[in-house]
Amino acid sequence: MPVTFSQIAANTAKVTIQTSVGAVTVEYYPNKITEKLIAKMRADQDADTPMIEFIKSWDIVDDSVDPPVMFPIERIAEFGIPFKVQVMGAIMGNIRPNLETTQMNGK
Repeated sequence: MPVTFSQIAANTAKVTIQTSVGAVTVEYYPNKITEKLIAKMRADQDADTPMIEFIKSWDIVDDSVDPPVMFPIERIAEFGIPFKVQVMGAIMGNIRPNLETTQMNGK
């Protein structure tokens, strides 16, 4: 049976990053990270918008509401740049795990 584009696009992966207050697991759609999206992130003043397109969920809780709920990904702009860079680094490292090694070896 052939594989469909929708099946490939729906595939998810997870990464876990360590923050100063604990681990955060991010589930994302690897196949939504395209060359076009990367170019948009580089060119766009608001790089948060493309991140919303490929992050499916995370285990960050919004405790400002009762009962606490998952912190909306659409509010990622409220996080500092270091956190967002850490998330992107983990995702890109998961997609291309040999990139850092390749760059260090000059290949």
